Amino acid sequence: MQFPGEGDVMYRGERTEICSAEHLLDTIFHNKHKGLIVVSPRGTVKQVNETLAEALGRKQEHVIGHPLTEICRHRGLRKIIQVLKSGKPEFSKIDNIGGKSVLIDYLPIYKKNRITGALAKVSFLNTHRDNGNRAEPEVNPTMQGVNYKQKAHFTVDHIVGSSSQIIDLKETVIKVAPRNSNVLITGESGTGKELFAQAIHAASLRRSGPFVKVNCAAIPDTLLESEFFGYEEGAFTGSRKGGQAGKLELANGGTVLLDEIGDLPFSLQAKFLRFIQEKEIQKLGGGDPSLSDVRIIASTNVDLDHLVKYKKFREDLYYRLNVVNLFIPPLRERREDILDLAGFFIRKFNRLFGLNVKGVSPEVEAFFLRYSWPGNVRELENVIERAFNIIEGDIVNISHLPHNIVGNGYAQFNDESDNAVDSFNLGNALSKGQSLSQIMEHTEKMVILQALLATKGNKAKAAKMLGISRPGLYKKLMKYDLI
Repeated sequence: MQFPGEGDVMYRGERTEICSAEHLLDTIFHNKHKGLIVVSPRGTVKQVNETLAEALGRKQEHVIGHPLTEICRHRGLRKIIQVLKSGKPEFSKIDNIGGKSVLIDYLPIYKKNRITGALAKVSFLNTHRDNGNRAEPEVNPTMQGVNYKQKAHFTVDHIVGSSSQIIDLKETVIKVAPRNSNVLITGESGTGKELFAQAIHAASLRRSGPFVKVNCAAIPDTLLESEFFGYEEGAFTGSRKGGQAGKLELANGGTVLLDEIGDLPFSLQAKFLRFIQEKEIQKLGGGDPSLSDVRIIASTNVDLDHLVKYKKFREDLYYRLNVVNLFIPPLRERREDILDLAGFFIRKFNRLFGLNVKGVSPEVEAFFLRYSWPGNVRELENVIERAFNIIEGDIVNISHLPHNIVGNGYAQFNDESDNAVDSFNLGNALSKGQSLSQIMEHTEKMVILQALLATKGNKAKAAKMLGISRPGLYKKLMKYDLI
């Protein structure tokens, strides 16, 4: 292995003499869980281990000897060039390599007070590849004593969607995750708030610690305090011998998700506010207080501003929780994500059901794109799962959809057709100065809507009725924003 030379490696601002950098790197470069790369002062790759080369989608021999800017044309690892120029290390930088979120440490390499290269250590954020099919949670050695339910099983890479809203949210998650600030996640039921909470934890510096969820709406008010703070032996009738640790104590060193925070009893909010300020836990039944270092993520589908206004939620607690706010938009406001999510769920249920469903029909796509999805992502998942229970072929078609989606789809076709008929009047069109081409386009749209209504949304039949090809019909549907 060739290396820029023996000398000093800058680590957290201190220069440490080492006997043989080459021997050290020989030892660590075969790490299968970390990516490692060394570049020359000019940014040429001198060494890369197999783990990182695989993440870059290349073979080692196709990376070594090439400029890093050629290997990473967009984002991941480009900060190493800045480290070469500044000579200052950079730690725990979130980036993206091969579509996967990573945490990177950048270290300049010195020889006799001169920079002779730089090294980057890449940590994949709690995911590994499973034969290229999907990302699965990584088993962290420090998590062996933590209950399965107290781990985060999803990362930012599990957030599906190509809409600008989702892309912005994923970038925000990557930015705020390494910090310790409290986060409030808001959005309608079924939008995936817990998924975002787990992604924040998995991309944070606390990812080796526990992820503990408490559903404030699912636990009786009388038990919530003991659930949060725990209790000493004999604190109340029926208490467990030896007492019990609370969720806030179990989450020490990690993250706690307070789901449905709007349902937290007003009487408990003051004690919880004190915990956020002091990090101090006082169990029921007395005893010495203890400290617990946790990051708080809260989620809710209700308007906390409204609850604060009517004195049902403490204003000071609200501002303590709402340091960083993430609003997850409903599915109807990001329709470009619908088909991406449908494809994701089809792949998921193919694995679970042992089937090979290829996708949905064009007619189903149309209904999916027009439906309002009041249950959001959770409802879409349920619809796909329902289809898998009754499907016989390899394509999801209209007969596999529940009545509420199909019925609403027909109603929308009907409403648009009726509106087109009611709003069109030749005399009015001419008096308003509409051109012949505008009038013809309006008429064409109305006829297409009538054909779709007559065929109950079947585009193949509608195209045949209109005497045009199905691709031709699709072009017109796109032209008139009907799909």
